[in-house]
Amino acid sequence: MKLFGYPEQRALEDAAYGQGMTPTRLIGLMLPVWCVTISATVTVAEDYELIDRFLERGIAEGGLTTTADLAGFYALDEVLVDRALRFLALINHVRLVDGHWALTDLGKRSVADGRRYVRLVDDRRKLYFDAFRSRPLTRAYYDARKVSMLPAHKELEDDARWFRVLFSVRGFDPGALTALAGNPQRDRFNLPARIENPRLLGQEQVLLPLRVVRAVEAGGRVRYLAYGQASAEVDWDLTGILESTPDVLLALENEERVVDTRGEEERTRAWLDEKDVGPYHLTRSAAGLMTVAVPESGVGQGGFPLHRLGSFVVHGSSVFRLWCAAERPRRQALLDRVVTYVIGAGRVDTAHLTALISRIGRQLELDISTVADLAALAEKAGARDLADRLRDLD
Repeated sequence: MKLFGYPEQRALEDAAYGQGMTPTRLIGLMLPVWCVTISATVTVAEDYELIDRFLERGIAEGGLTTTADLAGFYALDEVLVDRALRFLALINHVRLVDGHWALTDLGKRSVADGRRYVRLVDDRRKLYFDAFRSRPLTRAYYDARKVSMLPAHKELEDDARWFRVLFSVRGFDPGALTALAGNPQRDRFNLPARIENPRLLGQEQVLLPLRVVRAVEAGGRVRYLAYGQASAEVDWDLTGILESTPDVLLALENEERVVDTRGEEERTRAWLDEKDVGPYHLTRSAAGLMTVAVPESGVGQGGFPLHRLGSFVVHGSSVFRLWCAAERPRRQALLDRVVTYVIGAGRVDTAHLTALISRIGRQLELDISTVADLAALAEKAGARDLADRLRDLD
């Protein structure tokens, strides 16, 4: 089972070129999470059906309080209007008093906010909290198409076997439900507009796969950046959970303590020798990142793929940056990566393309940052179709 929909290099690139840090290690982690089943009375926000919205506004703003008045004002069939009003009464938006329609409090709130609020009694749903301090996970982790919550009681298989499993002996804190129900950012945490009287029905511990990048800030501070399955961009909420939990920090720091840097370099050299990429030069920065500089013959056919230039190679939990002093393969690497985006995108977003060019240009240490710059490079390389398409976008 493939756990992540994007290559591990994307997380390292985000840490380096998106966050401006120096990545030194990539750690696969299984974070224990409480999957909590609750029952509550909730108010959900929905889009209005067009006729419902106008009928409620007619009552609230136009003083139209009878079925005939509303049908006449909107030039609608009276039977249709009556049916719509009875539906609105069913969801407690309007009530009929002595032949006149009036909005309920729920209806007034709906009109004011432009959203149709529906109150559901005994609504059941699952919520996710970290298993160390019962902090809620954000909406992204409820998308089952991208995120896999793995059972904690089963043996891990395939890719998951290489992940470090964390354990928590802390039980779920029921007070976290009350706190979440009152949180004004409920939508961020996959909760409806309003939740009342949440009751805990059951709980089980599951495992959330994460990629954690150990990275060093310019000032020397070590960070542990969390990358989930849903996105190759750092998740600052989960990063905060990791960095503020002593048990997690201890486990991550122990990973670094047991590293023998000399042995790591020797293993990396042995691996490079097996790949036979030609004479290379391995260095390590003050922050701890290894860089491997290869000759031009070491990339492209028979060597490392061009798209790895300026990016990272992962060997176990070790990370090194792949480099080539020759400018020609770096220019070609930039063109190849942009072509992949331009061809793969159904509709090219010029702002996104410009940001992509600038970022890859910095990765490859090329003085190219705009669509016009890249069009000139494509023209010079003989890629005239690409150059013409880029000029059309500029």
